[in-house]
Amino acid sequence: MKKNGLLLIISAALFFGGCSSGDDSRQAIVKGQFTASENANTGNNNLLPISLTIVQQDSAEADPDTLFHQETDSSGHFSGSASFREKGRYPVYISKDGNNIGRFGVILAEDDTLEITGKLSNLEETLHISSREHDALQKLGRLNNGFERIARYANAGRLSGDSLQQELDKWSDLYFELYQDNRETRAGSLAAAEAIRLLQGWNGEKMMNRIRSIQDNDDLVYLGLNYGKGYLARSRGLQPTLDYLDTLSNITEGKQQLKNIDRERIKLLYDSARISAAQERLDNFRQQYAEDSVAMEWAESIDYDLNYLSPGDELPSFEFSSNGETISRDSLMGRPYILEITRLSNELYQEQFDRTVVIHSIYKNYDLEVVTIPLDESQITVDAFFDERVRAWPVADAQAFDRDELLEKFNIRLIPTRFLVDSEGKIIRKYVGREYQEVIKGIQTLLNQDQ
Repeated sequence: MKKNGLLLIISAALFFGGCSSGDDSRQAIVKGQFTASENANTGNNNLLPISLTIVQQDSAEADPDTLFHQETDSSGHFSGSASFREKGRYPVYISKDGNNIGRFGVILAEDDTLEITGKLSNLEETLHISSREHDALQKLGRLNNGFERIARYANAGRLSGDSLQQELDKWSDLYFELYQDNRETRAGSLAAAEAIRLLQGWNGEKMMNRIRSIQDNDDLVYLGLNYGKGYLARSRGLQPTLDYLDTLSNITEGKQQLKNIDRERIKLLYDSARISAAQERLDNFRQQYAEDSVAMEWAESIDYDLNYLSPGDELPSFEFSSNGETISRDSLMGRPYILEITRLSNELYQEQFDRTVVIHSIYKNYDLEVVTIPLDESQITVDAFFDERVRAWPVADAQAFDRDELLEKFNIRLIPTRFLVDSEGKIIRKYVGREYQEVIKGIQTLLNQDQ
């Protein structure tokens, strides 16, 4: 396993600054042995006994809660029960006489047994962690290493067409088998997600069958929302997709998952220009989650989009200079375009840039333009981005527009945000973050409208 480096300077108060919360209903056994040297029988070494503490800290400002604290006996053995609220990864601190001598991370899961061993003289090299969760994670790591080799072949152009699809299908099966053998583990959930992701875009039916087979697991509902919803919307249309979301709601018990389903239903109606239906659902959403500040913030944002940035609405006005040329909504009237607002330093935007280049090179033959407004404040940053990249479309100069006005007018909450606009200056769809993968469908819809 990959081990975290040791952290040698941490305040001793971190161990005892908080106590376990009253709703820590999940339990896991934590046991093991630390030896001071190669010889496990040298228990009288002055490094022993030591204290081992597992904590949870919800935020940088909050005091940590102590989930587990035990002192080893003179031979280095320890055993006890950890109490925690949610399965997850937690930091472990080792201390001697109030001074920290090491740190690493463990996964706590309900009814799991976590065994930790190591030699204090060389903890980074000798630390060994075993449990149902950690053992499954090791299996996933080995599987990931194998798939990375195949990915390198594919990226080098040595796999393509049917051969590539066969490999993706095979590795999807391997990941799904790992999930089936380790259903209750975090690694199993990650394997299920990878099994589904590998099928996206070329074997939708198999992908959807796998999503349906695991959708009764609340921890995996997000896969139906991230992959299933989009596939059904593209292949079956609006009503079957809404029916699918209703099915997820009926079989899901988790409050957060139900809230996410409600949000995705409203977004789907918004993207499909069903504005009245989306507004009605949003009103219900506000009533149901009135005490949830995060939900209310999202509701305010989508409400703005529904009122001012819906499909069919006129795109708000904008204007900027680009290498001495003035670009505006009015100057682009008569041709379709993608308006993208982002920071050029954004990793997701950089990841998507080559896709944008391909889209532009194909659809410029249909008079489609791309227009970029970078939020980076320095022209040096803007120019540096294009030192090794093609600048095939207008890019706003830094300081050539009012940032605060732009962010408010276009309701920019996440970047990159893009708008697909028709030749009459009306919005076809707004794309946020990774939603950009669906832009081809939007462009085809736009071109069909113009025929």
